[in-house]
Amino acid sequence: MKILPILLAAIISLPVSAQLRQQRAAADSLFQHYNTSETTGISVLVVRNGKKLYDRSFGYADIARHRKAAATTNYRIASVTKSFTAMAIMLLRDEGKLSLDDPLTRFFPQLAAFGRNITIRQMLLHTSGLVSYGDILPAPPTVPLKDADVLRLLETQDTTRFPPGSRFDYSNTGYVLLGLIVEKTSGMPFPEFLRQRIFQPLGMKNATVNSLTDSIPNRAYGYNLEKGTLVPKDQSMFSYLLGDGGVYSSTSDFYRWDQALYTHQLVSAATLREIFTPGSSPSPTLGYGYGWEIDRKYGLERVMHTGGTSGFSSYYVRYPEKKFSIILFANQNTGLALDPIAQSLEKIFLSEAAGQP
Repeated sequence: MKILPILLAAIISLPVSAQLRQQRAAADSLFQHYNTSETTGISVLVVRNGKKLYDRSFGYADIARHRKAAATTNYRIASVTKSFTAMAIMLLRDEGKLSLDDPLTRFFPQLAAFGRNITIRQMLLHTSGLVSYGDILPAPPTVPLKDADVLRLLETQDTTRFPPGSRFDYSNTGYVLLGLIVEKTSGMPFPEFLRQRIFQPLGMKNATVNSLTDSIPNRAYGYNLEKGTLVPKDQSMFSYLLGDGGVYSSTSDFYRWDQALYTHQLVSAATLREIFTPGSSPSPTLGYGYGWEIDRKYGLERVMHTGGTSGFSSYYVRYPEKKFSIILFANQNTGLALDPIAQSLEKIFLSEAAGQP
């Protein structure tokens, strides 16, 4: 992508409408390889100040049926789900139904061997020390796991990987349990809580949570690249765990989530500040809030999360000071890297606004 700095220099002197056309053309060049009838899909949305600067999809949501990807295509967003799970917890916290300092045993007393030392806050921040559910399976699963199965696996444990709160260790287990806590505290299934309290209020009409029984509207089907060949890999035995990665969304619906995070539509300004305040540190330059990675780039605060699972990849980054966001959803996992695409889109659409060369 060496042409980008030269292209950006030429863009600066152009009128706004011509500049945007040039930016969109530069962005289109990133997706030229999606021009065949046998490519997976990717939906791309770039937003600044609420305006959709770039809103395009390429490739196929379903190769076998030749159904093209679109802004309304529902992709499984994997670990980007964690931001919704964390928001659900904060909604319940603000209603006084739980405290972030509540121990795990308040909700699951059967985990008394270690659960009394683990708090909701530590699970949000990935400092709980909970073992990975994949590491304690007695045998490879032959039927899809559900969140309740993860709880039963933990009932066989009597310790944590390290003292809770002592360090960062990314934990899907913790977010599965957070989803279960939402269910136990609210009295409704986790998917229904998200639908009633987040998706519907924001107008996310087709966003949903993976299900063994209900169909997903406008859904993409997942693929992985294996030995140079795209192979259908739509679900795995872990695909129906919800709190850590079960949400399906389109870029069209996700735009509403992105914009809501600048408002008080769901929670107060104070709660939003808390959500986006680092409470743990995956590395010296990276912090983690409640469902979000937080660092700095271009001299600006950057908030983001990525996701990868069987057949799907997702990448969401936002620069709150510029009200600038990039949303990338794809129905391919292995053989696809979204980070360099996002970085190129930043150079095209953000660098000038951020005052960077």
